[in-house]
Amino acid sequence: MNYSKFSSSHSDHPLTKQLLHLLTLATPVFATQFSQMAMGVVDTVMSGHASAADLAAVAVGSSIWIPLILFFGGILTAITPTIAHYCGAKELSKIGHTIRQSAWIGGVLSILGFVALFSIHDLFVFMSVEAPILPIASGYLRAIAWGMPAIIGFFILRYLNEGMANIMPIMITGFLGLLVNIVSNYILIFGHFGFPALGGVGAGWATTITHWVMFVCLLIYHLKSQKFLAIKLFIPDLSPHFHELITLLKLGIPIGISFFVEGSIFSIIALFLAPMGVITVAAHQIALSFSSLIFILPLSLSISLTIQVGQNIGAQQYQQVRDTIKAGYLISLSISLIAAFIIMSFSSDIAALYTNNIEVIELASSLMIFTALYQFSDGIQLCSAGSLRGLKDTAIPMFLSIVAYWIIGFPLGYILALTNLITEEMGAKGFWIGLLCGLSLSAIFMTLRLYTRPKIR
Repeated sequence: MNYSKFSSSHSDHPLTKQLLHLLTLATPVFATQFSQMAMGVVDTVMSGHASAADLAAVAVGSSIWIPLILFFGGILTAITPTIAHYCGAKELSKIGHTIRQSAWIGGVLSILGFVALFSIHDLFVFMSVEAPILPIASGYLRAIAWGMPAIIGFFILRYLNEGMANIMPIMITGFLGLLVNIVSNYILIFGHFGFPALGGVGAGWATTITHWVMFVCLLIYHLKSQKFLAIKLFIPDLSPHFHELITLLKLGIPIGISFFVEGSIFSIIALFLAPMGVITVAAHQIALSFSSLIFILPLSLSISLTIQVGQNIGAQQYQQVRDTIKAGYLISLSISLIAAFIIMSFSSDIAALYTNNIEVIELASSLMIFTALYQFSDGIQLCSAGSLRGLKDTAIPMFLSIVAYWIIGFPLGYILALTNLITEEMGAKGFWIGLLCGLSLSAIFMTLRLYTRPKIR
């Protein structure tokens, strides 16, 4: 038998091609997402070694600025499918104009972000944040405020490259940023090389320094690289075009709201669990932390689907769009099966990596069962949502997310966790059941929405 011929014909199958293409694209996207998440971990761990007050202040500050950045980043994510469509349609000359218009949106977001973070002290006073934490948390956010232009600028350039499927420079910049973040935290939190020990406030300045370094490095790359000559990125055409701005905002604001809706529900649940005691809160945080770590995999696949679907739609290659989406679901199912197996098999061992408290380990292990179960729903809804963004379909998915998470999932979780309306109070498990139901409904809603699109059926 001619095995080489069989292997060649097998690899030429359209679905196999899309599987390989998606995996090739998703790998550097995953590395980029990992480096971004690792920066938050570094801030938390190194602040914790400074003092408990610094750790608490960084946690409080992060609960403010991370949802804000999710919202702003979501709005600017409109750049990715827009650029992907232009690349697929071979309309490269339109890309530079879109990025310059995006810069107007980015400038407004930078100003709003700066004002919001710099004036946060009064909000903390209103929230009755404890006296030892308040000045550190305020200083942490004020330090980050000075990095808002760089954070927004980095987002714009990152999404430009993602739309062009040019992921490697973003990955390299992300790991450079992680290195700068570690060094800056070491110097500024603990006070080395003649700098004062700033504690949690130093973590804020490290975040700002890191994003300025990342933005400047990426900007220099765009100035020097020959890849961007055809898109005419740097030409003196800075006047705002309101039709283009409105188009980008109509596409981006629903994405920003969806990101905020999905991300904020976990913070709200943590607030409701706080009165239940240290054991419950710690167990919930462990389950959530490990879930967030695994979440990077399907999220990276979702971003890759947005890019690939967008480029195929731009090129009017509708069969390739369908093959790409099928490939995405196959990869997602594989990831979900592996993740669920690992969680179900090693939940106690995973929890023990975080703590040696037996009660916390037992409760965290039981919560991880729900984490294992919702891997499938989460993977499907991320695939469907990423594909819909590639189709520039964002408004209806936003409403579907709100219904799944906030109209059904969270209220159900609240009833199960804190009331006797359906059964005895379940505590943290009730909220996790609500999350599982919300994610499952989101998966159903998003997939139905995707497969009612004319070009997908």
